[in-house]
Amino acid sequence: MATSQPVHPLAPGSQRPMPKIDRYTYMLGEFMLKYWALFITVFLGLLVFTAISIPFLSYLGLDPLSKQLFFALHYICAQIPSHSFYIFGHQLGFCARNLAIYGSMFVGSLIFVLSKKRMPGLPWWLWILMLLPMAWDGTTQMFGLRESDWILRVITGTLFGLGNVWFALPFMEKTIRQDQLNNKLRSQA
Repeated sequence: MATSQPVHPLAPGSQRPMPKIDRYTYMLGEFMLKYWALFITVFLGLLVFTAISIPFLSYLGLDPLSKQLFFALHYICAQIPSHSFYIFGHQLGFCARNLAIYGSMFVGSLIFVLSKKRMPGLPWWLWILMLLPMAWDGTTQMFGLRESDWILRVITGTLFGLGNVWFALPFMEKTIRQDQLNNKLRSQA
């Protein structure tokens, strides 16, 4: 004798009405799945904008605000003065390498979003190759074997940021689409 399986309240074609809280949770989940890459892009853009706006705010005499933003970004970046860029004599909120990392991550994620999430992902071995220059630069500098300059910091940071976004975002999109397809097939079975 076959026993019937309980129907999930969120499954299409369900006979049971969905509770109100589940309906809102479902709608929020659908919204997040649709716009997750845009949220990442906006967050990265705000980080870069904040870092770049700090010297302008200081120049305009808004030091209380610029100092608060500068100290908030210290959780992300060491902000070593000799490794940083300056505008109007005021230090940016990120060092050169972190500005390149987050700036390239913002540009890469913006390209991903504007391509309607069709950007092909990097193979894992190419992703590792894009991370290696920064690892080499940082390690040799950490052990005092040589001193890095701003050009090398920007190049290695850009490769690192682009490599991570180019690998991670298409991978995440592929995983989300595969999970949605699997859920659809399960609900039809």
